[in-house]
Amino acid sequence: MESTAEVTAGDIARLAGVGRAAVSNWRKRYADFPQPVGGTTASPTFRLVDVEKWLTTHDRMPEQSGAERLWTALQHGSADPERDIPVLARAIMRPHPPAVEDGQLKAALAVVQEIGVEASLAALVERFVDLRGRRGSVATSAQVAELMAELVAPGGGSVLDPACRTGSLLAAAATLGAARLAGQDGDPDNVAIAAARLFGHADAVDVRPGTLQDDAFAESAVDIVISDPPSGGNWGYDELAGDLRWEYSLPARSEGELAWVQHALARLRPGGRAVLLLPPGVAERPVGRRVRRELLRRGALRAVITLPSGATAPFNTRLHLWMLRRPDRDDRTRDVLLVDTTGEWDEAAATIKAAVRAHEAARPLPDSVSGRAVVVEAVKLSSEDVDLTPARHIPGGRAALSADLILQRREELADLLGRLPSVIPQATAGDGQSPAAEITVGELVKNGLVTIFTDPEVRVRTGDVLVPAIGPRPRVDVAGPTDDGRALGPQCFLLRMKVGYVDPWCFAGFMSSDVNLRRMTSMGSIPRVDVRKAHMPRLPLTRQVEYGERFRRLREFADLLRLAAATGEEVTQMVAEGLVAGTLRGEL
Repeated sequence: MESTAEVTAGDIARLAGVGRAAVSNWRKRYADFPQPVGGTTASPTFRLVDVEKWLTTHDRMPEQSGAERLWTALQHGSADPERDIPVLARAIMRPHPPAVEDGQLKAALAVVQEIGVEASLAALVERFVDLRGRRGSVATSAQVAELMAELVAPGGGSVLDPACRTGSLLAAAATLGAARLAGQDGDPDNVAIAAARLFGHADAVDVRPGTLQDDAFAESAVDIVISDPPSGGNWGYDELAGDLRWEYSLPARSEGELAWVQHALARLRPGGRAVLLLPPGVAERPVGRRVRRELLRRGALRAVITLPSGATAPFNTRLHLWMLRRPDRDDRTRDVLLVDTTGEWDEAAATIKAAVRAHEAARPLPDSVSGRAVVVEAVKLSSEDVDLTPARHIPGGRAALSADLILQRREELADLLGRLPSVIPQATAGDGQSPAAEITVGELVKNGLVTIFTDPEVRVRTGDVLVPAIGPRPRVDVAGPTDDGRALGPQCFLLRMKVGYVDPWCFAGFMSSDVNLRRMTSMGSIPRVDVRKAHMPRLPLTRQVEYGERFRRLREFADLLRLAAATGEEVTQMVAEGLVAGTLRGEL
């Protein structure tokens, strides 16, 4: 029986490795292009088998990866392929997977046997997360997930995510050596995808359907809880008002986040640690002050950390990390670490890790985090409002800086500024024409000149081009010697050039242009990247190398300029605070 699967113009573009504009042009230019069979005038759908035949006839069907072939097979064999992604994942993970001849998933199961279980599950997870993301589902960014896992150091321990979504935080914990992983989610499809993501990544994995109201791990006590719980909505106040989890006072009806905080503490063994990603309002809303005060009094709250804007969705909000510890008899600590970070992610993450390491070891905070972190006695935070917003408790942080440190940073700034003139890029007027005719990255992949990898476990090589899978303006990088051998990690594309045919720095430079970033990045609530839509000039290798060297020097200049600007802002603030505090002399 012939497949009745239908695809949109966007699906055709992804299948062929081109942009949607190319599909629109094909429809206008080729009389034999398949006619719509459904959808709407604005968004028509086409029979998949007809599209595949047309692409093959016109030599526009690229060689598909195993992941792409699996998705195509699922489209052919299912009336609703998106719905059947979790169905197929569950089937693959059974101790005895169904035979190839079984049911409507026959073609997909045949591809699974060919490419292997792990590769198949990774492809299904990536496809499911991508489809859900286009519909507005918010996922924790890879960089924040990695940081959260590092802060609680799960190596060898048991880890629970009580609102695991598709399992990205548990996967980050597994990467750092967690031995036992447990998760729950109210969406059965998320449960299947989380289990698929974690398949084979720890000694024991247990992902179940569960919610705050219907807790799947009510009898558990774990070493670590890591979670990005849902915000707002009905958390079950009426049903759970008498629940024993509310040791720190019953959360208000509108304070679901504080219910999740107490749920996390209730599932920890004594001395166990938790880190939760929360909206900034949880630290200051009046209705939550009673719970916050009790967390402080009992010594359960260890740190509140403000992340820089853009660190994770929603990208316009500076979310907080709350670090917690279930009190035990030996712990009498009541001091709370407050950290407020801004600017570039790498610097912010380094500041957070340095401050947390010092605080957990009961050492003074290092000078490198002065003005961005402070340790405050819990009793001083238990004012009438119990406002835990870090920025409101670090206004005078710079005043504590020594004159020696300020002068040292000033010298560092002078050195950076002194290096800038020698790396200012040369510029010569051109004729205003593009360097050459263009070809899409999708076509380069089809021709075997570029290979795209998305498997988080693939190993990076020097010269690979790395592109984040989520915008809004992805930074295109070329891997250097320090990246060699590391795992790619989640939510990232790796593009490997065919040696002797494509220069990586030339490729990365043209891909970083505004016009290509617009082509590659979607306009949805979560800006997603499709690297196949970028256009590259058709240049001989010698010209590519010339362009590549110019782009490499340009990146060197941009990085140095960015560092100088950030250091300049820091020195300006340090000097101003030093003058106010008397650390520096005021006369000219």
